[in-house]
Amino acid sequence: MASHPQMCPDLGSGHKQSVKAQLLASQQLLVVSLYNVAPLLDCVLAAGLLSQDNYHEVKAEKTPQKSARKLLEIVQGQMDECGAARFLECLRECKQHYPRLRTLLSAETEIQRGPTERKLQAQFSCLCSRLGLSVLPVSLALFSSSTITQFDLERIQAAPTPTQQSHVLLNICLTKGELACKSFYTALYEADPLLAEDINSSSLLKKLSWNSDELSNVGMAVEETQDIAAGHLPYSGVLQKVRAHLGVVVGDEARLNMCELGVSVGLPRRTVKECLLEGVSLEDAAQLEALVALFMEKTQDADRLLSRVAEVEIKSVQLSERGCLSLRLLQAADSLLRSGSCSKCLSQDYLHDQGNLHSAHCGDDCTLWIIFRFLVWDCLAEAVEEPKLKSSSGLPVMLQQLHSSARVDVELLQELEQCWSDGGTENLLQSVRVLAQILKDLHSLHTGVHLSSPVEGSYSCWTRLHRVTSFQGVSVRAIRRVLNSVVAASTQQDVTPRARQYREVCVYVARLLDTVQAERSVRDFANSSIAQITQHIRLVLSRPAFDSQAFDAGVWNRLMSLTEFNPAQLDLGPLLQLHQETLSELKCYLQPDECHSFHFVMESIQVLGLARLISVNISRGVVAIDDGVEEVFYFKLSEPGSFLVRLHCRVHEKSKGRFEVRKPRCVRISRLNEDGLQAMPNLGEVLVQDDDKMWVRESGSGWWEEMQCVALRYSVQLQEEGCCFAITTSDTECEVKFMYRRRRLWATPHRGCEVI
Repeated sequence: MASHPQMCPDLGSGHKQSVKAQLLASQQLLVVSLYNVAPLLDCVLAAGLLSQDNYHEVKAEKTPQKSARKLLEIVQGQMDECGAARFLECLRECKQHYPRLRTLLSAETEIQRGPTERKLQAQFSCLCSRLGLSVLPVSLALFSSSTITQFDLERIQAAPTPTQQSHVLLNICLTKGELACKSFYTALYEADPLLAEDINSSSLLKKLSWNSDELSNVGMAVEETQDIAAGHLPYSGVLQKVRAHLGVVVGDEARLNMCELGVSVGLPRRTVKECLLEGVSLEDAAQLEALVALFMEKTQDADRLLSRVAEVEIKSVQLSERGCLSLRLLQAADSLLRSGSCSKCLSQDYLHDQGNLHSAHCGDDCTLWIIFRFLVWDCLAEAVEEPKLKSSSGLPVMLQQLHSSARVDVELLQELEQCWSDGGTENLLQSVRVLAQILKDLHSLHTGVHLSSPVEGSYSCWTRLHRVTSFQGVSVRAIRRVLNSVVAASTQQDVTPRARQYREVCVYVARLLDTVQAERSVRDFANSSIAQITQHIRLVLSRPAFDSQAFDAGVWNRLMSLTEFNPAQLDLGPLLQLHQETLSELKCYLQPDECHSFHFVMESIQVLGLARLISVNISRGVVAIDDGVEEVFYFKLSEPGSFLVRLHCRVHEKSKGRFEVRKPRCVRISRLNEDGLQAMPNLGEVLVQDDDKMWVRESGSGWWEEMQCVALRYSVQLQEEGCCFAITTSDTECEVKFMYRRRRLWATPHRGCEVI
């Protein structure tokens, strides 16, 4: 389909190589790189470069490579040179989807634009920052005049902030050419004449100031003009600095929890979550851009953002290796949905009918739901104390168990269920974004303490789920012998390398589990098929030595999923990598460690005064010593101050089983009057006093009963706070040693503080 002559840019005659020639020379790279042609196809259709027939021809091809070849064939055969140039612009607009084309697309094609196009380019940055709420009226006016399509309008409305909506609108106008840019300015004058006049006046003043500049400033002015012409956003400078600090690269990499980063820089979790779930793709680069845009929209304070980001400990927002691999598997589901190959599995039937998922010939139609099922199954290991699953357990059963966990955002779970129940491509694509956030929240690389947004100075705390059991560990030498042994080849030929690798993982797991049981001889499984090995693993895991009191139920859950999901049959590389990660985690878990039977649980931290709590980490792990257990925690504040730590510990002792310790007890007294202030300190050790509130620690027998009597006498409120320690720092950083001995908790200063 040839481009409309009035809407395409005029190419200068001095080009040494035409755009079509460039595309033809790069055909091999383009075919390989356009592995998901859907975003580009939608953009080209919206730009009016394709007919509906062309669109469906490309979509009808059976493989991504054939679709790419068909699209390039249409460009070469049906578009003129200016149409090809606009196709290249569409490709640049979609470049975030095609990281392999970064180098190719970085080379600018010299296209002569019309005067209105050049004007819009020059004002791009200013318009992005100032259009604000006028962007939607302008967009609707352009839609009414048929300048932009329904698809274009939906893309604009889907952007999470007015700045991003403006960015999308202006890019669409530039892609469509001179007439579209003229229509934009007409619509802008009608919607907001004052803004249009002001922007026009500012541009004239800028031209005048350019003429009076010294030659020494020419380089800087040219650089700024190039930035504007490239469509850089008004916050691009701060975005680049934040990106550099966090090590975020452009591409499909997803290794950070941007929601957690948003909370760390001071934004409410709900606000950040809503922003990231509004059509933002999974990769770090896109999510970071949305987050920076949100912060700048709300504060217009780049220095504040940069200082907050500098305070953030990178580990607190990084994902574990398992989290990264899980997102990679989820991206495979996203690609399946966007490829259009899952049209039969978009109904809610797959949510309830798990029998279909085990069909030998289900193909892409149920691979999507197998990915969802595996990832939710895997979430249980991070979220639920004792997951209860069978091989026949479906998604509804798993989701019900996740609902019982305080570690999973209930709103996210509800939205996930709603998306899956409603079915359809758009709902399932949204479910990918929602599930991605659930995975990010559960798979932090940070092994220390996570903090909520403060409420009146109080920070709720949580750590990764740690199960306390009677397991004591296996000799490191025994583990080494198993892992250093050679896996005997199967007498049945494994068809693919992936099948061989999966079988090898299963063999190592089976041998390690036999070692836990202190088997006299470890089987080599030389003549065993994958099915026989996985059956052996399930049999071993059903024995008493692996119940939830004796063995970590999360590790058990993942070993069961290893036997349930065969990556060779499903042809899913990330799934195999996740199983290999399960083997690695099993190796670490089996080693002797005091953590098997003990865990400190930080519940909350109340900061007194104006200081902000920045981070809490474990600076020295659990050590069993002097007939007790101790662990050193590190605290960082924005300024020296005082805070109150509430915690307990979970212990497993052979004689008593699993139990929790919250002694010595502490009570918070509020609504204190003068008489109460005099009476209360005599009833226990005062930890801290703040306005009309006081925290008092128990002392002696009958303490609680006496405290209640005094509370009634002076009409004060009592609230049990568990076990608390008051800490006053002499600097912004300090370390505190917490100890468990003789069925109670203790705390002593380790560095830079005083402890009560």
